[in-house]
Amino acid sequence: MKKHTKQTVLSGLVAAMFSFSASAALDIQTYTPASTLPIPQGGSSLTPAPELTFNSAGSVITSIEMFLTFNDSSSLTGNSSSGIQGLLDLGIGSSSPYVSFSPVATSRSGAERIYDVTFSSFNGDNPNNTWVLDLYDNSGSGMENGLVSWQLDVSSVPEPVNEALGVFGLLFAVVIVARRRAKKLAANRPVRG
Repeated sequence: MKKHTKQTVLSGLVAAMFSFSASAALDIQTYTPASTLPIPQGGSSLTPAPELTFNSAGSVITSIEMFLTFNDSSSLTGNSSSGIQGLLDLGIGSSSPYVSFSPVATSRSGAERIYDVTFSSFNGDNPNNTWVLDLYDNSGSGMENGLVSWQLDVSSVPEPVNEALGVFGLLFAVVIVARRRAKKLAANRPVRG
């Protein structure tokens, strides 16, 4: 195999490794209860808390967007969540990473109000786990809000170390095949006298 051909193969494989590692996959999971889940007033929270499970191809989170749809009651006015607060846990253990949030309405669909929340605090974590949503309403308005649905859009990329190992394994195989082919061609080449 000529030197410039080896360099071309090596350059192509390295470029493929970086472009493959940088490509993100989007995994979307939605939780829709059989009927609207009432969000309790005060310090108590949704029981049981809604869960979503991810088993995506990506293993490193790059971004998360969450959509919460609530029934629209008089305590949900304007763009305020009027006291609805929540926790999003990555995992069900007591030491699972979590983030707290106060959603703000971004749009309306008929009699429902949709909240859009973007997180960066989970970036770098593995999304493949059970995600748990916990909500409570501390508005004190006496109106009972309800969760209609919950959706997580998780963008993730493959673990760079695993991809690099795969690419270098492929490169090693290409080099071995090229050397064997070169030896075979050299052995079959007629000797000039």
